[in-house]
Amino acid sequence: MSEGLSAHAGNGSGLPVTAATAAIARAHRMNASLHAFVDILPAPSSEPHGTLGGLPYAAKDLFSYPGRSPTLGLATPPAPASDETAAVIARLDAAGGCLIGFTAMTALAYEPSGSNVAQRRPLNPWSKAHICGGSSSGSAVAVAAGIVDVAIGTDTAGSLRIPAQCCGVTAWKPSWGLVPCEGAMTLAESLDTIGFLAQSAADLTRIAALFQPTEPTAIRAVAVARDVAANSDAVISQTILAVEDCLRASGILIKDTVAEALISSCDAPVLILLQAESAAAHSALLDEGLLEPMLHTRLAKGRGIAVGQIEAARDVLGMLAGQMLDAAFADADAILLPVMRIRTPLVDRCEPGSSGFSGRTLYQLSALTRWVNGLGLPCVAIPAGYDEAGMPVAVQLVARPGRDRALLDLAAKIQSVSNWHGRVPTGIAGEFA
Repeated sequence: MSEGLSAHAGNGSGLPVTAATAAIARAHRMNASLHAFVDILPAPSSEPHGTLGGLPYAAKDLFSYPGRSPTLGLATPPAPASDETAAVIARLDAAGGCLIGFTAMTALAYEPSGSNVAQRRPLNPWSKAHICGGSSSGSAVAVAAGIVDVAIGTDTAGSLRIPAQCCGVTAWKPSWGLVPCEGAMTLAESLDTIGFLAQSAADLTRIAALFQPTEPTAIRAVAVARDVAANSDAVISQTILAVEDCLRASGILIKDTVAEALISSCDAPVLILLQAESAAAHSALLDEGLLEPMLHTRLAKGRGIAVGQIEAARDVLGMLAGQMLDAAFADADAILLPVMRIRTPLVDRCEPGSSGFSGRTLYQLSALTRWVNGLGLPCVAIPAGYDEAGMPVAVQLVARPGRDRALLDLAAKIQSVSNWHGRVPTGIAGEFA
C-alpha cells in the first residue's frame, strides 16, 4: 500500500520522500488515535537497494535492534539495549526493506486479544469497540491502517492469525524453524514462529522468497474441515462456502475432511508446552516480581508442570503429526478451516475486570490456531467476508511443513478472484482520501 511518491519530492526535512518517509509520516499522524507503535524510527538518509525496493515495514517490539531496548509489552524494558540486529530484520534490510518502527504487543506476547495494562491496547481500525487481536496487535493495526506494507510479528498459539481476522489483513505463519529466531524474545521455543502480516498474499510472497527461494509445487486439492465449519458461528460457516467458490474458480479440487478430533487431541499437549516453556523462558522476571499480578499468576502456573509431562506432551504431538494428521489432509495438499469459531468480540468481552468479561470468549480466540503451532505447520490466514457488524472474518489454509510458498500462492489465487482483502477499514476511511 505504499503511495508511490516520487523519490525526488521534498518533505521539508531535506530528505527524499520515499515510501519509507511517507510511511513514517503516516505513522506519526495516525498513532495518536491507534496506538499501533511504541517507537517510530527517524527517516532514512537514503533509499535502500535490493529486491524489496525500499519496502516500508514495522516490527513487533520484541526484536533486538542497535541502540534500543525492546519493551516486550512491559512498562519498562527488562534488559539493556543491544548492539545486535535480529536475524529477521537483518534479512529484510539486506533485501532492501526499510524498518520504520516497532509495534505494540501484549505483555510477553502472552495474551490473545490485544489487551495491555502497561502500554494501552492498540485500537482496531475497523471498530474501536472491537478487539484488534494479539499478541501481534500493533503490527496488524499498522498494516490494516495502511501505515506500512508489511509488519513482522510472532505466532506461538495464533498471535498472527487472530489479529489478522480482527483487523482484516493477511497473515503468514511459517513452518516452524523456517524464519530464524535469533534476536527475538523467546516465549515457548517449541511453538514460537516468526511471521508476517500484510494486506495481501502477494505482498507476503515477496517476503517468503527471502526465506524459501525454491519455486513451489502448486497446491491442487484442498480439504475443507466440514465439522469445524459446522461447529462455528453461522457467518463463519458461510465464509468457508464463499472461499470454496473462489477455490473452484481457480481450478482447485475440493475434498471433505474432519479435523475436530485432531485439533482437540493437540490442545492439551500444546498448552502444557506453552505454559511450561513460557515460565522457564521468563523465570528471571517471575523471580524479580517485575510483572503485573495477573500475568505473573498465569505465567507462574507453568512452574508446576513436571519434566515428565513436558516430554509426554512432545511425544503426543509427534504421534499426532503422523497418521491422524494424514487423515485430516484426506489426500489433499491443504486444509481449509476458520481462524476462529466466533466473530471478533467486543473489547468488553476480553478485558479482565470488565462487567462483560468472558473467559470462555478469550479462550475461544486461539481454539482453532494452537494445533498448527503444536505440529509446526505453515498456515496463511486471509480475510474472507464480514459479519453482521461489518467486522472482517477470516479463514486459514494449512499445509505440510515446507510448503509455505505454495500456500501463499494458493491464497493469492483466492485474492485474485475476490476483494475481501482490499476494503478500507470503516473506522479510518477518511485517512485514505
